[in-house]
Amino acid sequence: MTHVTTRTMLVAAMLGFVALLANAWPANALGGWVEGEEVDACDNDDGAFDQAAFVIVTEPEAGERVESGFEVAGCSRTFEGSVQWTLIGRDGSVLASGNTQGGGVDGPGDFSFTVPYKADARQIGHLRVFEEDVSDGEGNPPGRTVLPLVLKP
Repeated sequence: MTHVTTRTMLVAAMLGFVALLANAWPANALGGWVEGEEVDACDNDDGAFDQAAFVIVTEPEAGERVESGFEVAGCSRTFEGSVQWTLIGRDGSVLASGNTQGGGVDGPGDFSFTVPYKADARQIGHLRVFEEDVSDGEGNPPGRTVLPLVLKP
């Protein structure tokens, strides 16, 4: 095979793969829609969440453009069900923070909260949703999710 033939075959294969991905059903790994059915982010039929501390944000998605008052949803299993959150601006300042309740010792549970903030300009910010480390560093690290978001003024 010549170099040109090999290159042509490789490009054709890559284009075919891209077309396959473009036609695939979009799905969130831990919540959303899969083949027309809603997926529960806290579904634990496979036991993956047994004995695990975690915080998973299912809405909004990373990179989403949001306005003050946007809704956050997800699933967690944390100490006493406590979930903390902080919205951090481009300059590192805390634009908003708070807490909510999710799942605890009894198993995974849904959480949701609203994030009001004030920003003077459109900017990249980061939403940290996490469990406080009440163990002083012992055992497994606490669960957390950090999402980059575009914050609208």
